[in-house]
Amino acid sequence: MRQFKMYSIAAAGLLLLSGCSQFVDTDTVSMMAPQGNAFQNALHQEYVALALAEKREDDGDDALYFINKAKSAAMGESVGPQPLEERKLPESAKGDLANARLQLVNKLWKGATEVTPAAAARAQAMFDCWMQEQEENNQPKDIAACRDGFEKAYALLGTPAPKMAMKKEMPEPMPMMKLPFPYHVYFATDSADLDGAAMTVIKQAFADFRLHKPGKVVLSGHTDTVGNAKYNAGLARHRTGAVGNALMELGIPRATVERTSFGEEKPAVKTPDNTNEEFNRVVKITFER
Repeated sequence: MRQFKMYSIAAAGLLLLSGCSQFVDTDTVSMMAPQGNAFQNALHQEYVALALAEKREDDGDDALYFINKAKSAAMGESVGPQPLEERKLPESAKGDLANARLQLVNKLWKGATEVTPAAAARAQAMFDCWMQEQEENNQPKDIAACRDGFEKAYALLGTPAPKMAMKKEMPEPMPMMKLPFPYHVYFATDSADLDGAAMTVIKQAFADFRLHKPGKVVLSGHTDTVGNAKYNAGLARHRTGAVGNALMELGIPRATVERTSFGEEKPAVKTPDNTNEEFNRVVKITFER
C-alpha cells in the first residue's frame, strides 16, 4: 500500500523513505534468533514472508509494517491481528473482515496459540494480509489468496480440552500486547440507537478486551453542533450509556467502564455551529492499563 497509514508497532530503528522499499531491512530481521514461544516464532516467519512479498512489489509502507511486526514477534513481544480502524477499507468489505477478526481473536483468546501455534500464526498473518490487500482493493486475485489462506488456517485452529478440576495449575503470564487504537461507534442524526455497524465495532472492542485485558475502558460521547447545547449534552449521555450497556451485556465488568460525555463542547471534528457532521456523532472507546 502506497498511501499513508498508522501502524501500532514502532519503527525500532528501521529507516524508511515513504514508498521506497529498498530502505526496509528485511535481512536483519529475518535472521533474528527467536526469543518467544512457538506461536511468536511462527509469527516471525509469517510476517517476514509478508514483508518480503511487499518489498518485491516496491510497497515500502506495508513492507515496513510487516517487518516491524516480525521483529516484535521474534523478540517475544505479544503481537495481535491488526485492528480494522488502522486501514481505510471499502465499506463492502468491512462486514466480512470484522466477522473474521472477531472469530480469530476469540480462537486466540481460547488458547489456539498454544494448541496449534503454527496454524494460529498463519491465520493471523493471512488476516493482516487480507486487510492490506483489501485496503488497496485493486488486485482481486491477491485479496482472494490472502482470504483463502486465512480461512484454511482458521479451519485448523484448535483450543485446549477442558481440564479436570483435580489440580489447578496457574498458566504462564503472556507478555502484554500494545493496546489497540480507540474504537469509534457512530450514530445517525439525533439518535442513540445502535445499528448493525455500531454493534460490529462494539463486538470487536469486546473481543479485544478479552485478549488485551485492559484495566479500564473509557467511553467518550460526542454530538454534532446541530441544536442547542443542553439537548446535545443529554444526547451524548444517552449514546455513551447505550455503548456502555452493550459492552457490559457482552461481559465487560461494570467497574471497568468509565463514561464521559462532552456533547457538542468537545467535537471530534471542529465545525461551525449548526453543522451536521457525521464524525461528531460518535462514542469513542479507549482501553487504558
